[in-house]
Amino acid sequence: MSEEVFYLLQTMDRKRIELQIVLQCAPTIAGLKASNFLIVPKDQEEKVRLVMRYTGLFCYRLVYDRHRVIFLVFNKQMLLDYLSQEEVKTFLRDYGYGDESLGYSLKNFQERYSRFVKTREDFPHEAGIFLGYPLCDVEGFISKGGEGFRASGYWKVYGDTENTMKLFEKFDDVKDEMVCMLSDGSSLKEIIQCQCNYKKAV
Repeated sequence: MSEEVFYLLQTMDRKRIELQIVLQCAPTIAGLKASNFLIVPKDQEEKVRLVMRYTGLFCYRLVYDRHRVIFLVFNKQMLLDYLSQEEVKTFLRDYGYGDESLGYSLKNFQERYSRFVKTREDFPHEAGIFLGYPLCDVEGFISKGGEGFRASGYWKVYGDTENTMKLFEKFDDVKDEMVCMLSDGSSLKEIIQCQCNYKKAV
C-alpha cells in the first residue's frame, strides 16, 4: 500500500462494506486471483450480500466465528478452471475430495474449515487451493510446516519467487487504485465494471 493511499484510508469509513471488500478482495475483483476470504462483523452479512449482487462474483459463507462471518469471495470460472487442473484434482483427492461439482467441494471445505475455526485443530490445508494459491506453494507450506519459504506476502512462496512477487505488487497496485476510486465516489459495481473494461482493452 502506498503512503498516499495509507493516509487516504485514515479519512475513510473503515466500516464501510465496499471498502472492506476492496481491502480484502481486490485481487479477485481485478481478475488476478480466483478467490479471497472476506471477514466482516456478523451484523454486516446482509449488507455484503446486497453489495455483491450483480457484481459477477460469488460470495459463499464459510463460517460464523463469534462476532464475525467469513466468506469465500470468488470468480466462479477462474476457480473452476483451477480446480479442474489434473494435479490440483489429485491433491484434493488426497484430502478426501472426489470429482464432485464445485458446490459439493465448497460444502466439504466449508465443513472442514468451520470445524477448524471452532476447534483450532486439523487445519484444512486445501484452503490454499480454494484461495487459488499455486499448488507448489501449498505443497511447500505443508511439507515444510510453514517454514523455509523463499518469500512471503499474500501467502508464503516456495516456488516461483520472482513472478509471484511481481504478482503481489500487482495486487497492491489494484488495491490502491480501487481505494482511490471508492474515495472518489465510485461504487463497487462501477469498480468491477472498470476492471472488466480494462481487461477487454488490453
